[in-house]
Amino acid sequence: MSKNEFDEFSKELITVAQNEGLTLGDLDVDCFESINARYGRAGGDHVLAHVEETLKICLPEGFFVRRFGDEFYVYSSNCSLEAMFMELEEVRKKIAAQKVAFDEKEIDVQVSGSVGEFGRTADNVVKLLNLCSEGLMLAKKQGKNRLVFAPGSREQKMVLKSSYFLSSQLEGLSKLSTKTQKTESALLREAVDDLLRKYGL
Repeated sequence: MSKNEFDEFSKELITVAQNEGLTLGDLDVDCFESINARYGRAGGDHVLAHVEETLKICLPEGFFVRRFGDEFYVYSSNCSLEAMFMELEEVRKKIAAQKVAFDEKEIDVQVSGSVGEFGRTADNVVKLLNLCSEGLMLAKKQGKNRLVFAPGSREQKMVLKSSYFLSSQLEGLSKLSTKTQKTESALLREAVDDLLRKYGL
């Protein structure tokens, strides 16, 4: 990654943040140096390509992925901090559950990362990038293979709440989950976010 390339990317994020809002994820492959040492540079490149492709396939429309070296940035202008966290958490689990085939071997791959939001985590994009980088390091220190909220963001704990639905609603939700490739729980949280915004909460 050249400094000029990253500077151009930062300018792009600034434009997105100022015009539409910005939620950002910063991830990288755990123990990547060990993967390179064991499987060679070709094996490492294959793992990076696999992670990038998985992110692009699994994330919904409106999410964009940029890779610099072994670091991945995911950004969107149409989702909340919590929605970004949940989407990336689903992908993180998917990556950890798969083995990457390379040269008649299978490579275990895990990623760590953090998420932040412009205006909520930080009031400027440069600071947001730095805080997400700090969050990534924090995830590594906490044991790797995990996603955290960047420092300064309002971390929200997930709370279990039981509800009852009509069978027709659940059937529709299941079909929508298949159509959008999102989990049913993620769709329900998205609906609650929309409801709260509708009533100004």
